[in-house]
Amino acid sequence: MKRLGLMPVIIVLAALLIFQVPAFGSEEWETRPLPLDVENGVICVIDGCMMNLSACETPAAQKLRGIIREKMYKDGWDKEQTYAYLAEVYGDKVLAAPPKRGFNWVIWLGPLAATVTGGAFLYLGLEKWVGSSQQEKEADPLDPEDAHRLDEELKKYL
Repeated sequence: MKRLGLMPVIIVLAALLIFQVPAFGSEEWETRPLPLDVENGVICVIDGCMMNLSACETPAAQKLRGIIREKMYKDGWDKEQTYAYLAEVYGDKVLAAPPKRGFNWVIWLGPLAATVTGGAFLYLGLEKWVGSSQQEKEADPLDPEDAHRLDEELKKYL
């Protein structure tokens, strides 16, 4: 009877040994990898290298990764809150994609506007260029003497 009562305790202890549950207060968040989309959304600006954080291996990039880990894993922040904090501390230049507000709309809409404008100029220019070559130009009428001479020359060869 006592053996059956100890069986659940043994199973629980074995499970704890196998799965190694971290102890309360452990600093597991310091070694957890960052999601790739978070690293790709941040530029390493601390030492001025201006590389994407996922590609940068400088000590400054490690420091920035540590800050992001702390905010996301220790403090429980989501990606947007972390980006907002980094932009507040380091400025908007730390974000790989500029925020869609203020003058930054020019950065987002500029390429679209340039493409549409360039397409319009190209269309209108080609239409004018091709259209002018396709128009039949009226030939000056031949005077009767030249028309007669042309007919005589054509009769020789036809």
